Amino acid sequence: MHGVLATADDMNELGGWLTASFPGIYVISIEIGNGYDDSFLLPMNKQVELFCTAVLADDHLRQGFNMLGISQGSLIVRAAVEQCSLPVYNLITRVGVHQGIFGDTSLKLLPRQFWELLSKYAYEESVQNAISIAGFWRDPFQLEKYINRSHFLPDINNEREVRNETYRTNMLKLNAFVMTYSDIDEVVTPPQSGWFLGYASQSLKPETWNQSCQFTEDLIGMRTLRDQSKLHLFIGHTRHEDSEHAPDKEFFFQNILPFFNNTLPQLFECKIK
Repeated sequence: MHGVLATADDMNELGGWLTASFPGIYVISIEIGNGYDDSFLLPMNKQVELFCTAVLADDHLRQGFNMLGISQGSLIVRAAVEQCSLPVYNLITRVGVHQGIFGDTSLKLLPRQFWELLSKYAYEESVQNAISIAGFWRDPFQLEKYINRSHFLPDINNEREVRNETYRTNMLKLNAFVMTYSDIDEVVTPPQSGWFLGYASQSLKPETWNQSCQFTEDLIGMRTLRDQSKLHLFIGHTRHEDSEHAPDKEFFFQNILPFFNNTLPQLFECKIK
């Protein structure tokens, strides 16, 4: 699943790496609506709904598959696992935004006319219903408002008072959950959001493992997955927009490609590279 301001065709290069490495493999890049515009003009919950509909209608995927999401697509694929109970073996997310984004750098993804709207009014109902990024805009200086008024991320991250145990159960069915971020990412702020580490409360410093409620409270099973050696963390070294293109090919082949080979043992040693 591609990211914001992109289309399914943007994943063709990465898909080619897979088909060349595993002859006969079935690879599909999902498009939601018209791609580019709908990637940021449809709210996240609607995008997840359309994604799940497309996947569940594909006969090739009924017996199980591996799934990869880039950037905003990382949230779509993870929410699809949690909400749609898809038969996913390994869930792979590149330059993800699992703990949301916040800051001017992130706004540069959008056309200029949306910048001020999002930065000032992200948690207004009309903005939540109109701009995808509003659904995972996590303002560390307004965390209570974020939890109570954001339509998407607090839900799939199980941050609200009433927890959805189905989300956690579905995540724990995975054989592997792979997460990456890039140490030179110029779009995702903070880049460590790809590892569920957003900005700490009232701060512009990224959380540490012992601060993130995803690990301390095991909200969707992150600590359990780690304890079961099912969590695999990697740091890349390419620009955000290169995460599915040639500059990232060596990193992909070395660290990510093995998770598409279902003949390998299901459990890998948890590692950070």
